[in-house]
Amino acid sequence: MTSSDAIPPSRYSVRFGMRSLLILFGLLAVLFAGYGWVYRKFVAPRRHVDAIEVHLRTLANRRPDDMSAAQWESAVGWTLNLHGNSLYAFQSDVPTLRAFEERLANRLAGDVDMDTIHWIWDEYADLCPGGERYQRLRPLMVEEVEKTGVNWGSNVP
Repeated sequence: MTSSDAIPPSRYSVRFGMRSLLILFGLLAVLFAGYGWVYRKFVAPRRHVDAIEVHLRTLANRRPDDMSAAQWESAVGWTLNLHGNSLYAFQSDVPTLRAFEERLANRLAGDVDMDTIHWIWDEYADLCPGGERYQRLRPLMVEEVEKTGVNWGSNVP
């Protein structure tokens, strides 16, 4: 068999040398490291932020006896706005969010009232920069809750 009788390489064959494999493994390592960073910075905290919101939404059905439905709807609505407008997943780390989620669950295991709402607002002020800035709206929330004595078609029982 002569060299002219050898099978010509297919134009679709892929040849990996050691250099190509090292480059491929390097790219994969960078990709996995990047995903790990994105997961720790955005995905994992987002799960806790969502769980916190679920806890806060349970307040809607737990109106205290000393408040009208409209007052409680206002207080809960403002608190949900506090959550949605101030707690960004990337501003807090997972242990901090997990600890707050546990404190919130424990607090909500008992009776709830306006003291609970104020406690949540205090926690947000310590939890994240947005929560601290949102405190400027707290007097508006309190004023609205105090003035809202008539049920204007609220969705809160």
